[in-house]
Amino acid sequence: MKNLKLKFCLSIFCFVVLATTLVACKSSSVVPPTTTETTTTTTTKEVVRDTVFEVLQDSSYYKAYLECINGKVAIKQDVKPILTPGKNLEPPKVNLKDNVLTVDCKAEAIKLFAQWKDVYTKEHKQITQKIPYPVEKELTWWQKTQMILGDIFLVIIGLLIIVVVLRLTSVIKI
Repeated sequence: MKNLKLKFCLSIFCFVVLATTLVACKSSSVVPPTTTETTTTTTTKEVVRDTVFEVLQDSSYYKAYLECINGKVAIKQDVKPILTPGKNLEPPKVNLKDNVLTVDCKAEAIKLFAQWKDVYTKEHKQITQKIPYPVEKELTWWQKTQMILGDIFLVIIGLLIIVVVLRLTSVIKI
């Protein structure tokens, strides 16, 4: 009876070992997530610009008659002088003193220089997306045949191990 129990325990042990060695491991078919990498490059260029404004020609005008009184030059008072101002010039101021004629023309100051800055910003965004893909290549018939023959070979080896263990247990009596 003890011999029968031992044979039964050994056969169950061998079956469990054989079953665990013949079970194939399969990896999970979870696709790893995609990875996205963004690289942003910003280039700023500043350009300083100058300009010149053109001021048109301008003039003012004064016309009067002169006469000689007692050997001295004088502006004739009977006729009114003609005064014409310019766009930027005031009408001339005329003085006659001791036979010296002075004419003053004054103009307002004009700013002719202008400067501004142009700022150019260029943004370059590069997106790199890594998408893993499963390899979908079928096994060839030869590879499938080798896998089947390997399974058969493992079964034969397992059976031989069981037979050898059973023969040894029947020879050795406990």
